[in-house]
Formats: sequence, C-alpha cells, structure tokens
Amino acid sequence: MIQTAFLGDVVLTTPLLQALRDRFPAAYLAVLVIPGTREILSGHSGLDEVLVYDKKGRDRGLRGIRLIVRLLDEKRFDCCLLPHRSFRSALLAFAAGIPMRIGFVQSLGCLLYSRRVWRDPSRHEVCRNLQLLGPLTPDRSLDRAVPTEKLWVSSDTEDPEWASRYLAEHGIHPNDRVIAIAPGSVWATKRWAPDGFAAVIDGLIVQNKRKVVLLGSHDDRPVVDEILKRCREKPVDLSGKTTLRQFAAVLKRCELLITNDNGAMHVGVAQNIPVVAIFGSTTLSLGYGPFTDRAEVVERSLGCRPCGKHGYSECPLGHFNCMKLITPEQVMTAVERMIQAPPQGL
Repeated sequence: MIQTAFLGDVVLTTPLLQALRDRFPAAYLAVLVIPGTREILSGHSGLDEVLVYDKKGRDRGLRGIRLIVRLLDEKRFDCCLLPHRSFRSALLAFAAGIPMRIGFVQSLGCLLYSRRVWRDPSRHEVCRNLQLLGPLTPDRSLDRAVPTEKLWVSSDTEDPEWASRYLAEHGIHPNDRVIAIAPGSVWATKRWAPDGFAAVIDGLIVQNKRKVVLLGSHDDRPVVDEILKRCREKPVDLSGKTTLRQFAAVLKRCELLITNDNGAMHVGVAQNIPVVAIFGSTTLSLGYGPFTDRAEVVERSLGCRPCGKHGYSECPLGHFNCMKLITPEQVMTAVERMIQAPPQGL
C-alpha cells in the first residue's frame, strides 16, 4: 500500500491494513509512508514492513522517484492499494511494474491503475478506503455502514510506565484528571482562535478542576505560544516535546481530547478517548470526521462551508466566520457533555 499523505490520512488507513491481514493472513504486507508517520505504524499486526519515502528530503525530485521505484521493483510486489489519490503515488506503482494496482477512479493518476474503484463521497474515509478491497474479495461486508475494523496507532514505548513518569515530571499525578488540547493544524482555516483555546483552558483548570496538557508538533509552537500568552492559568505545555508514539501514549492517559480537525483528532480516536473536535473550513460531509460515537463536533452552519477539502492559509472570503463565531461557551458545553457521559460499554 502507498500512503504518503498526512498523519490523519495514515491513521485512517489502518482499518484497511487490518482488513488485508484478516483476509490474507499469509500475504507479505508492506506500506510506503513519509518519515513523519512511520513510527505510528510500528508494531501493527497487519504489517510485515514499513517503507519510507522522504519525498521532501532525501528522496525529493526525479532521483528520489527513481530510487523508490527501484526499491518497490526489488520487492516484487503482486498488488498495490493506493488510497492516496496523488499522481506521484500512481506513478510509483506503475513504474515499479506492480501487476495489480488498485485505486480510486477519482484519482489524478487513475489511468495508471489496473483496477479502479468508485470512491463514494457520501461515506467516511475509513469506509471509502475499505472499498479498495473490492477487486480482491467478494466480501459484501465492505458495504456495511460501520466496519468492524478500528483506527490504530502505535503508542508503546520500551517502558510501559513512561507516560505516567513523564507526566509526573510535569506535575500531573496518577489521580489527576487530565484533558489534552491539540490546537494546531497545517491549514490556518482549520485552527480555532488562540483566545478561544485560552478561555477554555482557564475554565477547565478553575471550574472543572482538571489538569490541561497542550500537545502538538514543533510546527505548532507559534500557535501554542499565542495561546499561552492569553492564559491566566498555565497548562502543561508538551508541544514539540514528544515523538508521535509518545504523543499517543500521553493521550491514552487523558480523559478527553479537545482539538481542531487535524491528525491529532484521529490519533485520539485510535486511543479510544472521547474527542471534542472544532471544525471551521471543513465539514463532516467531506468524510474525515472523528470515526467514533464518542465525539462531539463544534461548528457553525454557514453557506460557505466547506470551502475546500483541506483548508487555506486564510479565509477565501476574508471574514473567517466559521471559526470566529465559535465561542468558548459552545466548546465548554460540548466538553461537559462528553465528560459526564458514561464510559464506553456501560
């Protein structure tokens, strides 16, 4: 399988990996990903190997494409699934001479596929990815509204008690109730306002007596710094201080995740914790919402939404009302509902 997109896209393909393993237990299964997402697949029971394509670094340009094509050719794969709808992904599989190349008919490189599958725009991305199994199996379970496979990420470290000790070093102890906040996103129109996050953090700490942990990558530092400037109460700032696996391990310790529509949202779902997701330029209709019944989405109904599949560096209409009109009170109301809900299975 080739999936060289963002973190969230990779997490959303893990049910497909598990379905492949379940249906083809003797097959040698490998996936090609970018360096930044490799570690979250470490230890996946559906995988024999994780290959890395550093398309923005070591493997950039035509030379890098030739190197990856040679690698794939040497592996002598019989089949390649292509949930990532980029032309480059299609080119890699085609140039490597993989006999069966299965992808979506809506993909840019669909003419390079040997089998094409209709990508149903009305379904969640998890379900759409599972449709790629169609040419390989007559299993009609692919038509179910909710598949049995769940999202998965690797959160294990060499020391299973690492997360508890790490949080204790930052003043969070075993009996503390912890809420995580992931305020970042690659796309500016998917990021809620720093003032809003700061107000929610203050409310959680003062009114709800929770410890709050800020999580994210190094790229999220400017956003996190703006939030911290506006906070009266200080959360625990772990942004940029954890690996992806450590990030997932910390989330597993948390009672709830508050996040934008980003990769962290899907990691939280994979860790089976409740999620409050704030949606701006994107909508659930695109099929990338939280794949769980333990989530609340906070959004405003506007005629201009969605303005794109991902988002933009700024609002195309200049007003950014999709995020500006979301209030801290709305988010806190959703948080209250989620933390008062009975645990899953009760």
